Amino acid sequence: MPANPAHAFDLIVIGAGSAGLAAAGRAAQLGARTLLIDRAQVGGTCVNRGCAPKTLLGYGAAWSHTVTRCLRTAYAADAWADAIARTRAEVTRLHDTHFTQLANAGVQWLCGTASLRGRGIVRVQTDAGKTTLRARQIVLAAGAHPVPLPVPGAELACTSDDVFGWDTLPASLIIVGGGVIAVEMASTLARFGVRVTLLTRDACVLPEFDAALSEAATQALASCGVDVILNADIARVEHDAVNGGGVTVYASTPGNDIPRVLRAQHVLSAIGRAPNTVGLGLHAAGVKLDARGHVAIDRHFRTRARGVHAVGDMCGASPRQLTPVAAAQGHYVAERLFGKGIKLPDMSAVPMAVFCDPAIASVGLTEADARSRRPDLGKRPRLETGDDKRAPADCIDVVVRRFVSLEQRFAGTGMESLIKLVCNARSGRVLGAHIVDNAAPEIIQALAVAVRMGVRLKHLRTTVGLHPTAAQALLSI
Repeated sequence: MPANPAHAFDLIVIGAGSAGLAAAGRAAQLGARTLLIDRAQVGGTCVNRGCAPKTLLGYGAAWSHTVTRCLRTAYAADAWADAIARTRAEVTRLHDTHFTQLANAGVQWLCGTASLRGRGIVRVQTDAGKTTLRARQIVLAAGAHPVPLPVPGAELACTSDDVFGWDTLPASLIIVGGGVIAVEMASTLARFGVRVTLLTRDACVLPEFDAALSEAATQALASCGVDVILNADIARVEHDAVNGGGVTVYASTPGNDIPRVLRAQHVLSAIGRAPNTVGLGLHAAGVKLDARGHVAIDRHFRTRARGVHAVGDMCGASPRQLTPVAAAQGHYVAERLFGKGIKLPDMSAVPMAVFCDPAIASVGLTEADARSRRPDLGKRPRLETGDDKRAPADCIDVVVRRFVSLEQRFAGTGMESLIKLVCNARSGRVLGAHIVDNAAPEIIQALAVAVRMGVRLKHLRTTVGLHPTAAQALLSI
């Protein structure tokens, strides 16, 4: 240890996102002398550029759009300034909350750029200069960043991170991508009055979700004015000199030899996220990367370097880049290092949601996964023993309920809600649940517990529901 004991820690956590906050907070509560380092603001992507601000803007878009459509007393485009101001105020409040929680737990905070310099050694560059620190254990939790477009003119594109800095909205926007971030941004900005075109190279949006939810998402985007172009490969981006500003996007589509030309004020890349590994000194410390560029770890989140762990979006073990998954990993590592030890986080029934309009949520197996029994499902729910002798199609029952909620009837949209359950045909066990409704994220959270605990279709059908709610349809399916 260095001569200066102020520079010695039991744990140094690099990255103050969900994973880092969980690891640092729990370790300090367990008595470890803990330092948390980040080059930016506390909270990581979730608080500053992800979950919290995009959900808040989604609420603003929903309320503004509904009031405009139903009561004719407001205009969506005029609501952006108020919505972004409220969002930024809430992000600031969350910063203060996190700093208070860190202080109460006994976590020390340092704003700077950290890199590994050998076993247990961390070099930090701050505004005041360079500092060398030592720690018994190090946790890497540096997160991920948006992937730029892999085409000429990529520097002209923005990302979802940039949207939260907009004081005014563009009149038109092209979004490249078909995943959760692309769909949420398209839905939110379209409801604020932006003319949105969404390009995806896949045959559908949200390809990782059940097919019924993917179809519903496409319909939902169309209903709020988004032009969805499927099977489109972007070729290049150029300045639009013809119309006095903006960008021109050239995209190839099946059956067309001539690229399709699209123009808008901005183009936004939402094609995925890559781990933040550059500049961390991983090679010098003996930390290895896997084939996808993520930090390679074992089942306990240990890297190849002794005393160095990795959690969250930068490591290769995360089934999905989700805040609760990252937080669970960080909490586990802290408990394992400084507590009495706990079981590995159960990732068999991790719920997911897309905050579009109407919202989409899912937990467990999709119908396609259940029927194909894909070998890469890991710890996700599997068919029960005894069904192996039957054909996969015969092992699965799918029940679907479609209805128009009171919310959508009041809004006058006629937009259908959907509840789809994928069940084991023999036992009735629910293997997956997929919901389309603005209440879907709240419903799926409770249903995730039920799926994980082995709820059966008969249990749902014999439970008395609460009326009038969208969730009641789940019990009469």
